[in-house]
Amino acid sequence: MPTDTPLPQTSVPYHQLLRGPRRRWWKPLLSLLLVVGIGGVLGMLIYGAGALAHYLGFTALGRVDEDLSPLSMLTLDLVLASSIVVAGLATWIVHRIRPRYVSSVIGGVRWRWLLRCLLVITPVWALYLLVGTLVDPPASGRPDQWVPLLLMAILITPFQAAGEEYLFRGWLVQNVGAFFGRPIVGLISSTVVSAALFSLAHGSFDPWIIGSISTLAVAACLTNWRTGGLEAGIALHVVNNVTIGVLTITVGGYAESFVSTESTGSPVEFVIGLLVHAVAVALILWQARRTGVQRLFRPVTSQLVMSLRRKCQTAIPVSTTAYPMAHSAPVTMSE
Repeated sequence: MPTDTPLPQTSVPYHQLLRGPRRRWWKPLLSLLLVVGIGGVLGMLIYGAGALAHYLGFTALGRVDEDLSPLSMLTLDLVLASSIVVAGLATWIVHRIRPRYVSSVIGGVRWRWLLRCLLVITPVWALYLLVGTLVDPPASGRPDQWVPLLLMAILITPFQAAGEEYLFRGWLVQNVGAFFGRPIVGLISSTVVSAALFSLAHGSFDPWIIGSISTLAVAACLTNWRTGGLEAGIALHVVNNVTIGVLTITVGGYAESFVSTESTGSPVEFVIGLLVHAVAVALILWQARRTGVQRLFRPVTSQLVMSLRRKCQTAIPVSTTAYPMAHSAPVTMSE
């Protein structure tokens, strides 16, 4: 394997994929500037397109600056979804590692594994929200423009949730983890930073709200570490956002479901959320053991060795049956 490859030359967990031979201490800082720059440009373009659509007479979905209007929610979701592109570009430009390695240690999304995670944890959230709605019914009804909002919750919200995972559990975790040689130190440090920034980004400083949001962040970091990619965290985030969105849009409580600077939580809500995420993580890790999902990055040399070993093990065995030797006639010397 060439020594100038940007990828590690030894097997490493997901959060240390940027610790290759070309690693430099300043690269995560430069990558941060690039994320802010590219993200800012994409954000302005998306919001500008929304404002232009309203100016040209497309008023059915409301205005960009109108709270909780379909158009404002669409532009916000698209900005967050664009984080998938931002994370990939920052990793490729600065670290010279292909964007697909932000997805997983194998270099790409493992779609079957993602689908399995979604199928396993969706019933947990459905039961959790159903019981919560029966015990504490929403105070407000469904929004006026509930049909376009419902379509967005089903079609666009998964990409919004995935975008946040690529930013906070992908790009951020890998860049923080690149600073630490010991995997466990890198894991703890990147998880703390990811959970803190992810929670504060939602705007509320209430300790129980911060704790509840951090629960999702920590669960995603742990499952990503144990499964070698973002798929499990994406599943957690998508199921959480989509089920809450669909329920509050159709039943009621849509406005109250969003976290703002005035949002407050409670110890009971925090504990219940913690238990739900613990059950989901346990189910994901159970499925990871059953399927043998790859959790470590394997360099090209390691992959070649493993491939050769598998071929040798499956090769047709050479027969060891002994056969009697044929006796030839005595050789005589002729003159």
